Amino acid sequence: MSIAVYVFGLIVALGMIILNIDDVIWDIGYFLTRKRHNKEEKLPLQLVDNLPPKLLAVMVAAWHEDNVIEQVIDHMISTVHYPRSMYHVFLGVYPNDDATIAVAEKLSKKYENVHVVINPVPGPTSKAQNLNNMITSIKQFEDEHHCRFASITVHDSEDVVHPYELKMTNFLIDQYDSLQFPVFPLQKKPNWKNVFSISNLTSGTYADEFAENHFRYMVMRSDTQAVVPSAGTGFVISRRVLSFYKDKPLFTEGSLTEDYKFSIDLAKNGFQVHYVLEKVPRLLNNGKIRYDYITTRSLFPSNFSAAVKQKTRWIYGITMQSLKITEIFSKEDERLNLIQRFALYKDWKSKFINILVLPAYVILVYFILSLFIRLPAVYPMWSFSWWLSVSLTVVMLYKQFMRALAIYSVYGFRSAFIACLVPPIIPIRLVWGNLINFMATARAWGWYLFGMNRGKSKQKGIKWNKTDHEFLEKHVLYSYYRNLGDVLLEKQYIDFTKLSDALNTARKENKRLGEVLLEKGYVTEEMLAKALAASTHKLYVSDISAFDNFQEQFDKQNMEQNLFCPILKYDDTYVVAETPFSDPSRYEETFADKGSLKTVYTTKKAIMTRLSGGSKPSQRDQELFRRLAALLDNGCLTWEQAVIALENRDFSSDILQYMGLGIGSELVAA
Repeated sequence: MSIAVYVFGLIVALGMIILNIDDVIWDIGYFLTRKRHNKEEKLPLQLVDNLPPKLLAVMVAAWHEDNVIEQVIDHMISTVHYPRSMYHVFLGVYPNDDATIAVAEKLSKKYENVHVVINPVPGPTSKAQNLNNMITSIKQFEDEHHCRFASITVHDSEDVVHPYELKMTNFLIDQYDSLQFPVFPLQKKPNWKNVFSISNLTSGTYADEFAENHFRYMVMRSDTQAVVPSAGTGFVISRRVLSFYKDKPLFTEGSLTEDYKFSIDLAKNGFQVHYVLEKVPRLLNNGKIRYDYITTRSLFPSNFSAAVKQKTRWIYGITMQSLKITEIFSKEDERLNLIQRFALYKDWKSKFINILVLPAYVILVYFILSLFIRLPAVYPMWSFSWWLSVSLTVVMLYKQFMRALAIYSVYGFRSAFIACLVPPIIPIRLVWGNLINFMATARAWGWYLFGMNRGKSKQKGIKWNKTDHEFLEKHVLYSYYRNLGDVLLEKQYIDFTKLSDALNTARKENKRLGEVLLEKGYVTEEMLAKALAASTHKLYVSDISAFDNFQEQFDKQNMEQNLFCPILKYDDTYVVAETPFSDPSRYEETFADKGSLKTVYTTKKAIMTRLSGGSKPSQRDQELFRRLAALLDNGCLTWEQAVIALENRDFSSDILQYMGLGIGSELVAA
C-alpha cells in the first residue's frame, strides 16, 4: 500500500513539475530581457486622432442570434468614436435562420453602414465557412463601391465593442500585419452574497483565466515575437494579409478553432500579430478617475455544462486539431523560430495539465486526511518525491501570486481577493475552474480517441458548436458611453485636477462644462470644439475655406450673430459648420424649407474669417473639391467622407487613396 501511494504521488508530482516549470522559465527569461522587449515607448494616445480615418470593415458571424444582435449593433454604432461612413459592419447569416435575417435586415435599413450577407449554404456550417464567405462578400462590396478596406475586424455577436477600438485600429494597422485586442469577460461585482453561487463561480473562472492570459501571457508573446493566438474576436486582419492570401480561404473550415489555426498560418507566412494592451482615462460619476482598457467585453457562460461545452471545443480545436508535438518541433518546417515553437508547446501541453489536476487534488485530500488519520506518507520527508512536492508548491504559489496581480490589474482588489484568497492556498474559484477544465479536457480526449459523433448519425464536416448568448441591460451599457470629460482626458487636453475643478464649478454655478473650461482658460475653443465633436459623434473641420462658397445665398448678419456657415450642398441636404457657442434653434429655421441639415463643428474664428472673405481656397483645393463633388453626386462618396477628405487634404497627395475611397472611380466621377 505504502509503495503504491509513493509511486502514485511521485508520478503526479513529476508530471506537474515537468508541465509547469517551463512557465517559470518563460517568466524569468522575459523579465530578464524586458527592457529590450519594451524598448519602444508607450503608444502616444494623443497622436491617435491625428491620422485621417481609413475605411475599416467589421464582420460578425451569426447563427440564431436574433435575441442579441440588434442590441449589439445598436450599442456599437452609438458608442464607437469613429466616423460612421468610414466603417462598415457585415452580418453573416444563414438562409434557414429567418429570425436572425429579419433582425439583420432591420439593422441594414436603420444604418447605411450595416450590410447583410446571406450564406449560400443552410446553417449551421462551421464558423470558419461563415467568415470566409463574408470575406468574399466584402471583396465584392469593395469592387462595387470603388473602395478598399484597410482591415477587417472579427467580432462575435454578443460583444461590447470598445468606443476607441476602431480609431486605435486605424492608427496601428499601418504598422502591423494583424492586431489582437484584449478580451476581458464581464462579471457581476463579487460580494459575499454571490461569491459562492454556481453562476458567479463559473463566470468568474473565465474572468480569472482571461485576465491572466490577456494581461500577462499575450503581452509577453507579443513582445518576444512569439505566436500571438487570435481570440476569435477583437481580431484585426490587415489589407496586406488579405492581399497575400488573395482568393484562398483564410480560415480552415474543418477546425473548431479556426482563429487559432489561422494565427499559426500567419506566423509560418512571416506575419506578426501585435497584441494591443492600451488604456485610456475615464471620469467616474463619483468624480474619481479610472483607467479603462481598450478591450472587447462580453458575457461568458455562467452555467457549468455550457462552460464545459465551450471549453471542450477550445481544447479539442487548439491542442488536438491545430497542434501536434511532431509538427511543433519538426526540423523540416523552418518557418517557425525557437520562441514561437516554445509558445505553441505551452498551448499544446494544457491537454495534459488539465487532466493531471484531478489526481493532484486527490493527493491533496489524502494529505489533509493524513493530518488526522494515520496513513502511509505520499511524500516521505527528505525523499526525492518530497523535494519535488516542495518545488511544486513553490511553483504553484508563484503562479497564483502572478494570477492575482493580473486579476487585480483588470478587475480590482475585490475580485483578486475572492479569486485567489477565498480560502487561502486552495481558493474555491480556482478549484472550480480546474474542475471545468478537467471535464472539458476529458470530453475532448473522448472526441479525439473515439470521434466527435459517436452514438449519433454521421455528419458531413464540422458544424458550428456555438454557445448561446445574452447581452447587457441598457442601464449597464450606459457606462460605455464617453462624455465630454472622458474625451478631454483621452486627448490629453486637460489633467484630472483641472477637469475636477471645472466640474465642481459647473455644478455650483449651474453652467455648462465647456463654458466653465473656457472661462478658466483650461482649454482653447479649438480643443473644446474637437472634444465636443468626438463626444457627440460629429466631425470637426479646422479650415472651412476650401468648401463651396455659397453663403451669399444667406443673410450674412444672421450667420455672424448665430455663428453658422453652410459649407456643402448635395441633393436637398445642407452641411453647416457650427461652433460650441452656436444655438441650433437659431439657424435651423433658416433651412426649414430648403431640405435636410447636417452639422459639423468648427471655431468662431474660422466662421468669421470665411464670412468676411478673409480666406480663399487655393487652386489645388478647388480642384480637389470639384473631384469630391463629382464623386458625391455619383454616389461614390458620402458627404461625411467628402468633408473628411477635404479636411485632411494636406496629409497625403492623394487623400482618397489613403482613406480607401474612390478607388477606380475616375471614369464614374467624370
